[in-house]
Amino acid sequence: MKRSWRQYSARAAIGKVLAVLLLWPQAVLADSALELRSGPGSLAGISWAGLRMDYGLGTSGERAVQVEVERVVAGPSVPPLDLVLGCPVFRLGEHGPDCESAQLRLDVEDMEPFTLTDVQIRSGPARTHELVWHSPAGRVALQWQDAAAGPELRLDVDDLDLGRLPPSLLAGLGLDLLDGRLAARLIYRDAMLSGSARWSDGLLDGFDGMFAAEGLDLGLELQVADDGSRARLALRQEAGELLLGAVYLPPPAAPLEIELEIEPEPGGLEPERIRLRRFALSDPGSVVAVGSAELVRDDAAWVLQALDVDELQVLMPDFWARWVEGPAAAAGFGRLAPGGALAGRLSWRSGTLQAADLRLDDLAVEDPGGRFAVFGLRADVRGEAESVRTDLSWDAASVLGLPLGASALALHADAVGLRLLQPFRMPMLDGAIAIDSLAWLNLPELPSQLVLDARIEPVSLKLLTRELGLVELGGTLAGRFPGVQYQEERLMFAGGIVMDAFSGEILVDDLEVERPFGSLPALAAQVEFRRLDLLELTGAFDFGRMEGQMSGWLRDLRLLDWRPVAMDASLFTHEDVPRRRISQRAVENLSSLGGAGGALLSGTVLRVFDDFPYRRAGLACRLSNNICHIDGVAPHESGGFLIVEGRGLPRLDVVGHRRLVDWPQLLRQLDAIRDQGDS
Repeated sequence: MKRSWRQYSARAAIGKVLAVLLLWPQAVLADSALELRSGPGSLAGISWAGLRMDYGLGTSGERAVQVEVERVVAGPSVPPLDLVLGCPVFRLGEHGPDCESAQLRLDVEDMEPFTLTDVQIRSGPARTHELVWHSPAGRVALQWQDAAAGPELRLDVDDLDLGRLPPSLLAGLGLDLLDGRLAARLIYRDAMLSGSARWSDGLLDGFDGMFAAEGLDLGLELQVADDGSRARLALRQEAGELLLGAVYLPPPAAPLEIELEIEPEPGGLEPERIRLRRFALSDPGSVVAVGSAELVRDDAAWVLQALDVDELQVLMPDFWARWVEGPAAAAGFGRLAPGGALAGRLSWRSGTLQAADLRLDDLAVEDPGGRFAVFGLRADVRGEAESVRTDLSWDAASVLGLPLGASALALHADAVGLRLLQPFRMPMLDGAIAIDSLAWLNLPELPSQLVLDARIEPVSLKLLTRELGLVELGGTLAGRFPGVQYQEERLMFAGGIVMDAFSGEILVDDLEVERPFGSLPALAAQVEFRRLDLLELTGAFDFGRMEGQMSGWLRDLRLLDWRPVAMDASLFTHEDVPRRRISQRAVENLSSLGGAGGALLSGTVLRVFDDFPYRRAGLACRLSNNICHIDGVAPHESGGFLIVEGRGLPRLDVVGHRRLVDWPQLLRQLDAIRDQGDS
């Protein structure tokens, strides 16, 4: 006799598989075969596509049972699996079915199937049934009770050695290494899964090195509704170190605790929206944050849609070291180690600050690379979405090694963007940087951009070059920028910088800086030199002495990581200056830089004179692909080019013949000239 049921109630399917064996008289089962099938169903947040049970004669004449569960899904991050439980020797005892040597086969998607042997099935009083797996790794027991109030499931994991789990299981989970001891107790009762777990001496490595742990002592408490409509999780880390993507968490000085109350949007195991009714993060000495949030699915990623932080306390030194150092280092801001504290609350919706009450006290941060520093920074941010005011002040700061004095500014933010409430002035050496107006525009359908009107009040070049570690120059630096824009990591200057130096002028226009504080900053500019005094210029750089005036340009100048990689440069002297003379050393250095075979005057005669009159001099370099294409002030009859054209007696011409010069070699020659001057 064979009996068959199809399309059983999905919620009761697992219970029916076991309960039918209890409800049928043993005499009926003794000479019967049974086939039970069910369609899709779910229980405690776990769904399956189908369920089947076969009962009948085994290969040796004993009664055998096999249960198959098709495509079990426990969540979007867990691969689907098929489950087959087979009992070759099946008995009905006093309280129900028993099997001493069952096998459990798991076929997980994208991994090799594996089988657990020595699985025991036992039945006890009060319609209780238990599935127990004994192995060298430990003991796992699943208990089912078909109670009058509804089914009750309990899972017990007793000191499971994770290092002995099948390698195929680890590979299927994306793990290269898993070790430690796991103990857990989970109970499903009244449509709710609850329980706790503890992972001790945890060791983990996987997901291409993005997640790792060592020496981990982690506790978990959970409550999950079986329809996935709500969940509560509480994590407690007492020891060990963790790597979560770019975030590295060293062992906590005190237990780290995280609590989450989750409400997924209805829609099954893969909702499009998740609401965190409450989150609480407590990392003593580092950060405390309590609030709520909402996330929405955008393609395959989760995006933060809303955030309300009701309580925030951040102690910068430990918070930065534990939570920010890794991502900051990846962005080029490693080893900052800031000090100070942040506290308050905020509300944020879809990229817009709705309300804030934040206080930053005594922030101090210094970039080891010397790019920037700030000390004694204080900030107060208050207001609602329509009007948020920020007051900032600091005791001292620096940018690229340039010291900046104490200052303060006030900003106002609304739906249009951010603007400066009053003119701002920051002392810089004996001058200042002044900002008359500033606005960070955040207009719909347009990229965010910074627009400002700024100026540099005259600064001593002697002080400035000394502070920057450059060749000490005389004169002043000043500039006016009626329009400065920052957009998509690009800083663009309308207007220009004017330097009164070497009794002439140096003008910088069309200045753009990409990634000014990031990796591989790039600078582009047009530079013009107007009648610089050569005696002052060559004296400052210890190049050898030249008298006269020089003008020229650096067109289409481009620096990468502050090193020239492209330009069209030309420097030339003026013939209307009465006194134009050049020393022996300047002749030799120009000959070296210009690739000249030497001056067209014998070395013996050169040694007789200290300097020589010249008519004109100049040198040009078009830099491209690390090659400098060199030219002079005029062609020479020898096929070369004139670098210096002499006049009077003794007449001296410096002629170049090598038009292509390796740029790194040219830089080394400049370094050699400078070192020779220093010695």
